[in-house]
Amino acid sequence: MQTDIEYLKSSWKYISIISAIFIISLIAGLLLSLENLGLPENYLEMFKGSFGWIKTLSPISIMLVIFLNNAVKSLFAIVLGAGFGIIPIIFVGGNGIILGLIANEVSKQQGIIFVLAALVPHGIIEIPMILISAGLGLRLGYFMYLSLRGEKKDMRAELAGSLRLYMRVIMPLLFVSAMIETFVTPVIVLWVSG
Repeated sequence: MQTDIEYLKSSWKYISIISAIFIISLIAGLLLSLENLGLPENYLEMFKGSFGWIKTLSPISIMLVIFLNNAVKSLFAIVLGAGFGIIPIIFVGGNGIILGLIANEVSKQQGIIFVLAALVPHGIIEIPMILISAGLGLRLGYFMYLSLRGEKKDMRAELAGSLRLYMRVIMPLLFVSAMIETFVTPVIVLWVSG
């Protein structure tokens, strides 16, 4: 049985593919926002409308909502990846485009430093964990494809390896990220805003 580090290393090409998709979709979102089709404003308003209620919660509740949101999405990216890796690709690509659209719109209103202050403190942990989850899902999908083609693949062991890494590494770091997003990022954003 592979250790978590070995399993992560053996998943590197799938994580790299997912990371490339994320970067390309992020750039696509930024370019789309430059076309000025009204998309960034619409997404920003939709984002505020969808998550505005969180501000009414206590800080601990906010942290738990953020953590559960990211933890559930990351778990789904892994497990649903068994469907030939389609869901992780759509998940990462869609989020990259939306992030690009919103980041560009906010940077026009508040400046690039504000955007970096709002994203980097927690995003430096959160984004890699989500990309690793989606990469593991892509790996599961590829192994499922190979097993359907007649190659002997132990799908149960693959799923167990991914879930073990999720429980031991991804989920705890997503919790740390949620703590930073709740208690550190707002302080940095406030400081940058003056």
